[in-house]
Amino acid sequence: MQRTFTFFVVLLLSGTAASAQQLKVTKGTYLAAAGQWKSDAEPTKGDDAPRKVRIECDKNINLCAVAQGANLTGEGNLFTRLDVSKVHYTILHWDQSGMVAQTTDRSCVKAKLVIDFRSKSVTMIETPKGGDEDNEFCKVFTRTVTSHLVDAAT
Repeated sequence: MQRTFTFFVVLLLSGTAASAQQLKVTKGTYLAAAGQWKSDAEPTKGDDAPRKVRIECDKNINLCAVAQGANLTGEGNLFTRLDVSKVHYTILHWDQSGMVAQTTDRSCVKAKLVIDFRSKSVTMIETPKGGDEDNEFCKVFTRTVTSHLVDAAT
């Protein structure tokens, strides 16, 4: 009975891990991930349609592209496609264990993309930028929001 229970738990955990693995690294220099963001801070409202997310990072050009929307399928990679809006992130760190990239735009929020290759987890950390007292719009951003990429089916 104990052996059957242990087998069931291992099977259940491996099934959960397989469904959460939305990350693929190719030749150690290119990665692709897909799913949807699930925020730790904000509960999902029933009327909010989940937005698909697609992430591609290329170590050779030191960039990541992140696109969100309803239809992200199509020919080519995110770097060359003109039919999707994307945000670019500069890769700050990439080694055997993971990758960190950050936006360089002038918005009110600094977004950092953290990818752990071992656990195959993708995290987005959005932190308000300080020092923009003159910009009234930026004053509404007061909290750090952490989101995790989850399987689009969940």
